[in-house]
Amino acid sequence: MSGIDFMNRTRPSESDPVMAAESWKTILCLGDSLTEGFGVADAQCYPRLLQQRLRLQGSAIRVVNAGISGDTTQGVLERLDDLLTTPVDLAIVTIGLNDVFMGYPATIIQDNLETIVQTLQRHPSRVVLSGLRLPSDFPQPIRHEFAALYPRLAAKYHLDLIPFFCENIFEDRAYNQWDNVHPNAAGYRVILETVWKIVQPLLPR
Repeated sequence: MSGIDFMNRTRPSESDPVMAAESWKTILCLGDSLTEGFGVADAQCYPRLLQQRLRLQGSAIRVVNAGISGDTTQGVLERLDDLLTTPVDLAIVTIGLNDVFMGYPATIIQDNLETIVQTLQRHPSRVVLSGLRLPSDFPQPIRHEFAALYPRLAAKYHLDLIPFFCENIFEDRAYNQWDNVHPNAAGYRVILETVWKIVQPLLPR
């Protein structure tokens, strides 16, 4: 599965009133497998569900899925400039879990997240940061330190915060795949509502 949804990068037709170029806006979804939609059909990942909802509401906003399975904060940094060669109005940043899985300390994760946020804000793009939590088999001090990164950065940089990206589905086998980490199709429908609560008030009127 491609990390970037090139189907949604096609320029709108000037003859389509909903897709008129003058109203064209972009939401960039940055992240790893949770964003890309590992293990589910392309139509079931949250960026595509968000795109579908916007289209149903008659919005010309396009949603770019820039999630890549296995990616880290450093990986996002390395490809961010290329993703920002065209205007991005809103960026949803959901990244950091793989850093911990690979043994990177919280200080490195925070430094990289700060650079990602600073780069986006200089672009300039409005940033929505997704709060994340580690699975419960991690030691509690590491889990606490990691979870605290996101509200702290949101406060420091005045970001819009999704308090917990996996709210209402975390480690619930009804909403996750075999590993109880990656959402299934039902889980992504719940995630859409979690994301929508924060994003919808920010959309251009």
